[in-house]
Amino acid sequence: MKTNELISKLKQSDVRAVARLLTLIENEDKNVETVLKNIWHLTGKSYIIGITGPPGAGKSTIVDLLAKMALENNFKTGILAVDPTSPFSGGAVLGDRLRMNSAQKAGIFIRSVASRGHLGGLASTTRFMINGLEMLGNDITLVETVGAGQGDVEIVKVADTTIVVEVPGLGDEVQAQKAGILEIGDILVVNKGDRPGSDRLAKELKMMLSLGEHKKWTPPIITTTATKDLGIDELWNQIMNHREHLENEEINQTRLGKIKYDLENQLSQHLYTRKLIQIGENEIENMAERIFNRDIDPFTAIEEIIKQ
Repeated sequence: MKTNELISKLKQSDVRAVARLLTLIENEDKNVETVLKNIWHLTGKSYIIGITGPPGAGKSTIVDLLAKMALENNFKTGILAVDPTSPFSGGAVLGDRLRMNSAQKAGIFIRSVASRGHLGGLASTTRFMINGLEMLGNDITLVETVGAGQGDVEIVKVADTTIVVEVPGLGDEVQAQKAGILEIGDILVVNKGDRPGSDRLAKELKMMLSLGEHKKWTPPIITTTATKDLGIDELWNQIMNHREHLENEEINQTRLGKIKYDLENQLSQHLYTRKLIQIGENEIENMAERIFNRDIDPFTAIEEIIKQ
């Protein structure tokens, strides 16, 4: 499919064209910038719900049920699932997608993307892939992170509502997670609520919130058993409550801040790449040897490279 044809079909919300665009974005194809430039004015209209949490917490099952719930409430929905990277093919392992039976049967567009070693629980191309998905005319886009630890909080820079899923039986759950991932949650979910320890975990989370900084929105704690479709109604209602809480002015300011964050990252990467082309890779190696031999300190080295 040629670039002009792809752009034309994307504007018609053609599913095959969207799938093609997502592949181009994931592979960082040289033509993808041209396509994104031409459709950018049509993106940014979808409400983004991020779901994160440790491996095995049941995120995929929750995403599956939320997608079904969105459809029942007349919201057109798409799913982007960040999977671990296959050590053999470099692609997504597809574990998340295989567990989303209800969404697949309902014809909801699901795309798995490999993290490819990118830290933070997302892939480096996630933001643009969300924009690509929006060309289907989605009202809601669900983004599931790869199994995330306490430092994998990048989802908060993407989602309008961030859901953190926890499960009992992971040891000292709150202490292990509190330094990072718990603090980003707009909604906290204790999944596998039929397991021993779920009530205690919910109480610990409530205690953690009471010790934290008081904000306009207090994250609700919801107990679910996703495999039995229990608690998903309440979770959906809280998502809608949070969406309502984020009045237009506030959500626009938040999204503006996220675009600024993305822009800074892209600018940093582009400037670095251009500088590397300008000075050549050998100069970096030579400077590293000078630092190693203590002929120059790293701070002066950086200044010299920038001046070149």
